[in-house]
Amino acid sequence: MEKDYELVLKALGENTSTTNELLKILDSELSLPNIPTPTLGGEVFWNNIAEYGGWKLQQNMITHHARILNSDNVRIAWGTINGMIKAMDRMAAQLHKYEKKKKETSGDRITLMEELKKLKELLDIGAITQREYDEKKKRIMDQL
Repeated sequence: MEKDYELVLKALGENTSTTNELLKILDSELSLPNIPTPTLGGEVFWNNIAEYGGWKLQQNMITHHARILNSDNVRIAWGTINGMIKAMDRMAAQLHKYEKKKKETSGDRITLMEELKKLKELLDIGAITQREYDEKKKRIMDQL
């Protein structure tokens, strides 16, 4: 669980299109509005649940609510611990889905490159014509 939360904090810190989607999940899961607020970083009254690259998921020792701080110790989200866990779990699931899709796409690309290589070998030994090669190559390249 903590590894997944570190993955989420890492993605939030990367500032990509994925980051924006994760922030939308945070906004939809947490009913408490957030105004980005500078903090002291949670040196007092806060426990770090997860941390990555200066980003922190923290829980208050007294009120037990949770918050996410960016690497500049600015609060970007806060809410109940249960709400925060639900949001973090949903964001982690979204990241795993992206990672799986990325791996599948990478595997498909390798397969297409191997197919292209075999096609060239067939052309080189005269098993197919230049025209056949060009047509099949175009189909493969369109898939890349």
